[in-house]
Amino acid sequence: MDRSLRWSLLPERIDAVIRFFLYVLIFWLPYSPAVIETCVVICLVLWILKRIIAAEGSPRGGKRPNIIPATPLNKPIIFFLTVCVLSASSSAFWQESLSNFLTKTLEWFIVYFLVIEAFTARKHIYILFGIFLLTLGATVLDSLIQYYLTNKDIFLGHMIEPGTRATAGFKTPNSLGAYFTAAAPLVMACIFKRSERLRYRLLFVFLFLSVIWSLAVTFSRGAWLAIFLGIMFFALLCGFHRRRSEFYFVFTVLLIFFGLLLSFGFILTNDLGISSLRYSTAYWRLQVWEDALKMIQDSPLLGHGINTFMMIFEAYRGDPGSNPTYAHNSYLQLAAETGVVGLIAFLWIFVKLFRWCLSSLAAYGTKNDTLIIPALGLLSGIFAFLLQSFVDNHFYSLQLSGYLWFMVGLLVVMLKDIKWQNASGH
Repeated sequence: MDRSLRWSLLPERIDAVIRFFLYVLIFWLPYSPAVIETCVVICLVLWILKRIIAAEGSPRGGKRPNIIPATPLNKPIIFFLTVCVLSASSSAFWQESLSNFLTKTLEWFIVYFLVIEAFTARKHIYILFGIFLLTLGATVLDSLIQYYLTNKDIFLGHMIEPGTRATAGFKTPNSLGAYFTAAAPLVMACIFKRSERLRYRLLFVFLFLSVIWSLAVTFSRGAWLAIFLGIMFFALLCGFHRRRSEFYFVFTVLLIFFGLLLSFGFILTNDLGISSLRYSTAYWRLQVWEDALKMIQDSPLLGHGINTFMMIFEAYRGDPGSNPTYAHNSYLQLAAETGVVGLIAFLWIFVKLFRWCLSSLAAYGTKNDTLIIPALGLLSGIFAFLLQSFVDNHFYSLQLSGYLWFMVGLLVVMLKDIKWQNASGH
């Protein structure tokens, strides 16, 4: 093979390697933050290498390749990152803030751009779906075995007290609940893919019911409410896009099933004596939120510096008995760390995402495309995840933040593919 030809094919081969490590990342996401970080670092190095090769191969005086892929979210993302840097630079703990920004916050968006860059064909999306469903099934099985049989996570050995809340490979039951909350609408969407064979649709039904059962034994009330609203959002999207049969079916099943779920949860929480604990934690959260609001009032514009909440919180702690790791509200913590400007910038990202997605789906949502229904499910999962983040700090979890931005990147890729398929007449 000619040397110049081999050189021109090298970026494609690098993309293939990046995809492999992203597959590994999504497979291990519920179980190993170390694997996530390793995969992100490897992919980032390969991405930089690809950019260098592309720059060297571009003609003199010609247009240089973009540093980052062009996406509908680039402007709000760049604005948010700029605010984070300004916030960190003005922080009393500026060194720690900048360091954490580079090693934590920036990692969110690296995952997003890596997905955009690497998943360029529909077959890549299908492979990713298969890996995701395999991992989801393993996590469901793990959580049920942990809760009912062993009191121990079968992969990592995380222990729980008998009769308490399942965690699987996550540190907390709320994190496991968030994982299931974001996944359930996508699984439900796969049930309604008209192009799917009946045996596969039945398999998706079984997986969906298993996810809901596993979610129940996390006893995460925030996750229960979020998934209810997320699937309601999915039903409304189906109705909006003239898929009325799906809308009526989902709406009916939703009301019946979640009535049973809430009854189940009420019975178990009372039988296990957890109810009083729940109310106490709710009260404790309210106290932490009140303290976080005081932090925002003292530095409303740019906050106290990204990832500095715990360094600052001690001076504002109203309850001597509380010692939170986070604010237990992602939006309050963002506002405390990056100010109102940072929070607005972050919300702009998702306002832009939902507006772009809904307009795209409005244009192509009535046409027969195998990715449209999964895209509705993915968007609904992101919606549910964002809702649950009002009562926990999922944005600050490496596993869950990686999961969120993986979903966002995949959704953008799917909608771009749908647009291309319709534009080309396929």
